[in-house]
Amino acid sequence: MKLPTTVLAAVVAALVAGCGISTTKPHGVGPPAGGVPQIGTVPDRARLFFVSSDGVQAVSRPTDTSLDPGQAVALLLKGPTEAERRRGFSTALADVAGRVGVDTGDGEVTFTLPLDAGRVPVEAIHQLTCTAANARVPGGRAVTDVDINFREIGKPGVWGPLHCNVAGYYAQPEGPRSPGSLSG
Repeated sequence: MKLPTTVLAAVVAALVAGCGISTTKPHGVGPPAGGVPQIGTVPDRARLFFVSSDGVQAVSRPTDTSLDPGQAVALLLKGPTEAERRRGFSTALADVAGRVGVDTGDGEVTFTLPLDAGRVPVEAIHQLTCTAANARVPGGRAVTDVDINFREIGKPGVWGPLHCNVAGYYAQPEGPRSPGSLSG
């Protein structure tokens, strides 16, 4: 027996309409979503950069307050926590741990290294650059616009500026300079 098309349509409509979902109006439950906060602006998290098998990557750590570059780098120089080490993170900063000077200015950070910059691993420069840029740098610049410079103790001039992009990679300074050839 074949049902007429109108009967079949009425049965389908009754089944769909009887699913138990009634029409409702929107209900107020609070303010609208604020979006993703800009990197470096969340006051209770520090973005520290450590070495992993995939390269240098950010690790988010809880803090009591937002950290300035000196505080963030001091935390970085302590190395990864036990939990971070279990996740495969390490540091390339063993040769400079505890001996890096950090000076800040309006939108810039200058590191003073205790040894020839040419002997500092690229990963260590990357760790310092992106950790500092993601901290609370005076001047309110975006992470990608913070100038990071390096100098060696007892030598004139600086090397830089380097910049950290939002993905956590740093860019070499313009021109042919290398970490071992500082100029000022």
